[in-house]
Amino acid sequence: MTLKQRLLFTLLMCTGMASSMSWLGMAKSQGINLAMWRLFGLAVVPTILFAFVFNLLIVVNLSNLLIKWWTRRLVNEETIQLKAGTIRSWTMLLVMSFTMSTRALLMNGTLFHMSVTQFILSYFGTLTMAYFIRDLFVMPAIQHFIKN
Repeated sequence: MTLKQRLLFTLLMCTGMASSMSWLGMAKSQGINLAMWRLFGLAVVPTILFAFVFNLLIVVNLSNLLIKWWTRRLVNEETIQLKAGTIRSWTMLLVMSFTMSTRALLMNGTLFHMSVTQFILSYFGTLTMAYFIRDLFVMPAIQHFIKN
């Protein structure tokens, strides 16, 4: 991907994932009502901006480091590209879901009231939800948008 395509992909991915995960988290914790919609409207743009900047500054560099490290012994360019795509995808999913869910817990004031076990279970619930949302809704929409 060119830099322009990667930036567009990242923006679309952060927009899709941050907005859908925020909406689901708020709807799950507060129910779907006017107060939830108001809070979602206030929080969605800062959440997307945080996700986009965090992704560009931290996650991209981390995934590039992991790609360099885990493909250092490979010589076949096709294999390297396939492995790099997998590493980039999983790094983005794991790091972003951990960071964004921890950020939400911190902002809601519930992080310090959780036990370690509750935090881990909460993270795996968020990770599972993020995995399915990404693969079933966000990625197909982005691929459709980028092709057209």
